[in-house]
Amino acid sequence: GTTPATQHQQHPATKMAPSPASLAATALSSLLGAFFTFAGVAKTTPYGGGLSIEMQDGFRNGTWPKLWGLPALPFLYVVGVTELACGVGLLGYVAGLTAPLLAQWCALVPIAVTVGATTSHVLNGDGLDKVAFCGIITTLFAVNNFCMAAAYVAAVKQGASAKAA
Repeated sequence: GTTPATQHQQHPATKMAPSPASLAATALSSLLGAFFTFAGVAKTTPYGGGLSIEMQDGFRNGTWPKLWGLPALPFLYVVGVTELACGVGLLGYVAGLTAPLLAQWCALVPIAVTVGATTSHVLNGDGLDKVAFCGIITTLFAVNNFCMAAAYVAAVKQGASAKAA
């Protein structure tokens, strides 16, 4: 058979009384999933209006590519598609469609993206508002990852207890 770590499981909150970690993971995954889905769309399309222009500007004007030594448009689209994929994965977790361990990756990868964004704003001398916003998002992704892990462990233990009974 399959082990709990490899089989696709429903969202833990649908299998038992929701734990505080499960509730926190669901709330944070909803918020961060929606935000990263929007950010990914805004970076890869013109559909974000003024925010698309603002989010793409650092890539298109050469600020971020010069800072990191990467080509502008591939860098923009890799970041945007990564945000979009992780955002959709987190929303899938909330809907019970994304496996919990895959969803954890969808919460882990954005930590690197948002640390990079925070660092970029610091090195570019941007205002405290941009630095703080990216730093807060980084922290929320880290907290979400721990909550998802705790909810998953609780669900596995609950399942083991139910099988033993």
